[in-house]
Amino acid sequence: MFVVTSEERRRYAYEASAMSGLGGVCCWRETWRDTGRGIWHADLGQKPTPKLEAAAPDIGERLDGAIFRDVRLSDEEWLQGRTLDGVRFVNCNLENTDLSGTDLRYGHFEGVDAQHADFRDANLEHAEFDRTDLRGANLDGARMQYVVFTNVRADERTEFGEEVVYERELEAGDDEQLDRYEAARWTYRELQNLASDNGMASLSRRFYLRGRDLHRREAWEFGNYPSALFREAWRWTPGYGSNPWRVMTTSAFVIVLCALLYPVTGGLQEIIEQTGDPFTYTVEDPSVNRWQWLLTVFGKSLYFSTVTFATLGFGDIQPIGGMARIIAGVEALLGQLLVALLVFVFTRNVTWTE
Repeated sequence: MFVVTSEERRRYAYEASAMSGLGGVCCWRETWRDTGRGIWHADLGQKPTPKLEAAAPDIGERLDGAIFRDVRLSDEEWLQGRTLDGVRFVNCNLENTDLSGTDLRYGHFEGVDAQHADFRDANLEHAEFDRTDLRGANLDGARMQYVVFTNVRADERTEFGEEVVYERELEAGDDEQLDRYEAARWTYRELQNLASDNGMASLSRRFYLRGRDLHRREAWEFGNYPSALFREAWRWTPGYGSNPWRVMTTSAFVIVLCALLYPVTGGLQEIIEQTGDPFTYTVEDPSVNRWQWLLTVFGKSLYFSTVTFATLGFGDIQPIGGMARIIAGVEALLGQLLVALLVFVFTRNVTWTE
């Protein structure tokens, strides 16, 4: 019977990041190739996969700080649900590898092929992905607060789920709500950048909108009403800066509303070109059919409202009375703001689609 002596088995202690709250852990596995560390923590390349699998941790066992260099782990399942805080994967093949439910906090993925890898419900908080291929990978339910993606490849097959896990947990309604809002917004922002870097405009836009909507909900939940009202206006008017049709609908609403207000706040006065005499349009004129007159007044008011909104200033029609003039001034100001907003939203949409 082969017996491993105490000289052949060394104690390797790894102190997890204080931020993870896991504390230290020791590995008592057999030393590997005179490195003074077991096969999991030896900083050598091309470790044989069968040897790694033979020394695989049990469910609940921690192998924090494990190092994989130039290792092929494709289609493997024995890392599922394990704790690998601070793990390093360098130039590894993780294609179709099952890492679902694995704790990979503070992990480092460099030059890794993780196509179609399963990261569902994994903990990737503070992890770094550098030159990693995530095309077709599944990250649905993964915890990704403070994750960093650098030169990472993703595509339409990469799964992120309908919402990040932190947003799902908001339904709990406990004392950690503020932290969950922050984590969800960070994750959406990082995923937005990842999608944008890989030319997935519609996905980038979706993550942007989810993040903006979370900001709005957070303002309402924590009683920041001025911010909440501003974000509601930003939501309904330009769709968080993404929907030109909402801006145009808002503009049309302002024009029609002001057109209805002018006749009842003093009316409008037009100079008749042929005679030079002033003619006033108000809601009251019993000399003609009432409905016909109201349509005429509304038509003139709509024309004046449109040119005022567009700040064309033809000058052939003028508001009468102080209130009507105030409405005209406010409409002209809103017109300039909404036109500028429309240009901004159109430009942003062009950028998203490029």
